Amino acid sequence: MANWKQTRRTLRRPFETGLFMATKALVPLLPRRAIVGLAKALGHLGMVLPIREKSIGMKNLDAVFGNTKSVREKRRILASSFATFSQTMLDVLWFSVNPEKRIGEYVEFKNGPLKDRFLEDRPLICITAHMGSWELMGQTCALLGADLASIAAPIKNKMVDRLLIGMRERTGQTIIPRKGALRALIARLRKNGKAAFVLDQNTSPENGGIKVDFLGLPMMVSSAPAALAYRTGTEIMLGFCRPCPGGKYLIEIACCIQPPPFDKAEDPDNMALELTRLIEDNVSEQIRKYPEYWLWSYKHWRRYEGNTYPSNYPHY
Repeated sequence: MANWKQTRRTLRRPFETGLFMATKALVPLLPRRAIVGLAKALGHLGMVLPIREKSIGMKNLDAVFGNTKSVREKRRILASSFATFSQTMLDVLWFSVNPEKRIGEYVEFKNGPLKDRFLEDRPLICITAHMGSWELMGQTCALLGADLASIAAPIKNKMVDRLLIGMRERTGQTIIPRKGALRALIARLRKNGKAAFVLDQNTSPENGGIKVDFLGLPMMVSSAPAALAYRTGTEIMLGFCRPCPGGKYLIEIACCIQPPPFDKAEDPDNMALELTRLIEDNVSEQIRKYPEYWLWSYKHWRRYEGNTYPSNYPHY
């Protein structure tokens, strides 16, 4: 059975690569309004088709909002979430052509002291979530001169993975594979570089996950950014890239967190836990403020043997 699955994956790869290449060539030719319209259509389609992502999304919305929002409101949020994710994926391709011109026309980075501080030649740990276009935010920041490295898990199709990395790095961003990333990130911070993390995904305890409150529910999340910030004294900034009318985006730095000075007398794991809690509280605040832009259709919450969970905890 395992050999047959591997054979199927091998046979499927050329078709996946061909489809990706065709889409990569076609999408950038479309006008901006067509990209926005297509994303909205895909959002509505996601609410009509019997797909598992719809069930996952509604379970997550029920768990977080309970009876504070009606079923109609939750369905509206989920449809917008589907559309936002669709536009984010389409925009990976659309902004790969003439990125400097297109980003300059459709992406605004909100001015202010936090933006100025972000663009300084100084190390930073940058946190975002799967809200709006996290992909475009990294490309825009690099285009503005930030020496930014983002962590990304490689996809199984190696050819498509290489093509995606090339598009993500086109404006100067560096993509670092998740495996063995810590050493590369420490070296980058020592050279005043910036390390970016998407911190709203379940991380198993075996991979460094610790339990914190996220949107009112316990979740296992990576402690690596907080531990890195505490050990190196690097400031943490939280930023998000929200969709706006007309196919535009607004990047805004929501807040910055200065870790306490490293103290050998303190338990580093406990300090990382407290910092991670603070980070996730701020991420949760942004998601509650703009729920229609967050990726609800992902299994953010997982159950682990031996743990107890509240009655409203999602069960996939």
